[in-house]
Formats: sequence, C-alpha cells, structure tokens
Amino acid sequence: MSNKRNTIQKQIVFEIFSKMNNHPSAGMVFEAVNEKYPNISRATVFRLLAEAADEGKILRLKLNNSNDRYDVTTCHHHHVVCRECGAVADVDIIIDDSALLEGAAPHEGFTLEKSHVEFVGVCDKCRN
Repeated sequence: MSNKRNTIQKQIVFEIFSKMNNHPSAGMVFEAVNEKYPNISRATVFRLLAEAADEGKILRLKLNNSNDRYDVTTCHHHHVVCRECGAVADVDIIIDDSALLEGAAPHEGFTLEKSHVEFVGVCDKCRN
C-alpha cells in the first residue's frame, strides 16, 4: 500500500513542480504542494526532488548564494540569477563549453569534465 501512496505523492509533487516556471527551490515546491495537499510532508517533497535530480529526470542547480534550485529542462544550458531577490531564469545564448574547458584544462592539474556558467544581474521586478 505504501508504494501506491508514494506514487500518488510523486505524481502530485511533479504535477505542481512542472507548472512552476521559476526554477524553484525544494522549499518553494513544498509550499506550493502544501497549499493543496497539506498531508504531503516537507521531507517527502525534498526527497522526491533529490531522487529525480539524481536520476537525471530534472536538473539540480547549485547556484552561488542560493539553496539548490530545480529545473525541468535537463539539457545543458545556463542561467541568470538576480542578485537582489534570487530569481532564476534561463539564458538563451550558446556558449562554446568545449572552448571553456580547453582554455581552463591546464590549470591546477585538474581533468575538467563540464562547465557551468552563471550570470548575475538585477531582474526587471527589482530594477523598477
């Protein structure tokens, strides 16, 4: 019986998460879930998001000065973070990640595997 309950909880959490377009933190997802389904625990929401990220079903963003955020878009892309409110958005530009890795490769004896570009600025809402 608990498997069915977990499946229902998972469906609820990811239905709500998929409608959030703001790269939410686990806490933000919990708050949205809790409004409609107060019987789903904070721990369950956090666990389901972490598991989905570990399985590659969603993307976990480890941004500076922020709790982990989650993204439904799993392909490699970059983000901009508002330094005032912490809002996160996708950046629709192409960056040659291979050139970044090649240029940085000889430094400090690391074998580089991937890059992460994070832009920081001020969103329209905070600027106004």
